[in-house]
Amino acid sequence: MKRVIIFIGLLITSVIATAHANQAAKLDLQTRLAKLDGFYGQFTQVVKTPDDQLVQEGKGKLWFHQPNYFNWSMSEPDELSIISDGKTVWIYTPMVEQVSAMWLKNIPDNRLLLLLTDNHSEMWDTYQVTNTNNTFHLKPTTHAGQQFDITVKPNGIITNFKIVEEDGQYSIYTFSQQRIGPVDKNKFIFHLPKGVTLDDQRQ
Repeated sequence: MKRVIIFIGLLITSVIATAHANQAAKLDLQTRLAKLDGFYGQFTQVVKTPDDQLVQEGKGKLWFHQPNYFNWSMSEPDELSIISDGKTVWIYTPMVEQVSAMWLKNIPDNRLLLLLTDNHSEMWDTYQVTNTNNTFHLKPTTHAGQQFDITVKPNGIITNFKIVEEDGQYSIYTFSQQRIGPVDKNKFIFHLPKGVTLDDQRQ
C-alpha cells in the first residue's frame, strides 16, 4: 500500500511538472512572437511523405501583423495567395481564376498562421508546447490535427517551421531576408480581379 501511495505521489508530481514546463514553453514562445509588431520573410518550401520521399518544392513570401493580419503568397510551383484582413480570409488561386472568402474564425486549415498572429487566440489552449533551444514543438491536446515545430530566435525572428499533417506528410519552410517592423496595410487588402469567380462562404 505504501508503494502505491508513493507511486501515485510521484505520478502527480510528474504531471504537475509537465504542466508547468508546458506553460513556461508556451509563454516563452508567445513572448518572442509578441515582439513581431510586423514581419516579412521569403521562404522555400519542401513537402515530403512520412518516409521522406519528396512531394513538392516551392517558394513564396509571408507578411503578417498582429493581430490576425497575414499575407501568404506562393510563387512556385503554382501561384496561391492566402490573405487575411483581420476578419475575412481570401484564398486566391490565379490558375483557376477563383477566390474563396470565409470568416477568419472558420478557416479549417492554416492554424499556424492564426497562432503566429494572435497570442490571445483560444487556439493556444488546444496545444501542448515544449522547446528545445530555440525550436518550439506544438502538439494538439486532442491527439488529432496538425503538429508544428517553430524555430524562433529570442528577438522574435522566425528562421523556419515545420507542419506535420495527421497522415505523417510534412512541410518544411525555411526563411531568409526576414524583417521585423511595420507592414504596409495594403498587403492585407484583397481586391477581386476582373473575371475572377468569387466563392463567398461567409453566409
